[in-house]
Amino acid sequence: MGVSDFSVYADLKACTTKMLSAAKAEDWDNMLLQSQFFAELSSNLPIIQWGALTSLEQQQLAELLQECNQDVQELEQRAISQRGELAALLQNMHNTGKLQRAYDV
Repeated sequence: MGVSDFSVYADLKACTTKMLSAAKAEDWDNMLLQSQFFAELSSNLPIIQWGALTSLEQQQLAELLQECNQDVQELEQRAISQRGELAALLQNMHNTGKLQRAYDV
């Protein structure tokens, strides 16, 4: 795994941090926008070749992934408690997109 591969995982961690900060501030619009970026990043993650990493790199990457996982778990708990509001926001975003396409705005 090269430096650029590690930076992708660092970007993922930065994204989960931003999502969690937005959720803590109850800025659900921003959290949902960040979640789109998170989805893009996570769908294109490079495969980790653990054997090619030094023990220090393995440790750093493991810590980074654990931190991401902790952020995602906390986000999940916060999202569950705000499920109704988030569903309404998602529906509004969907409806806005449909209107923009219909009126070519």
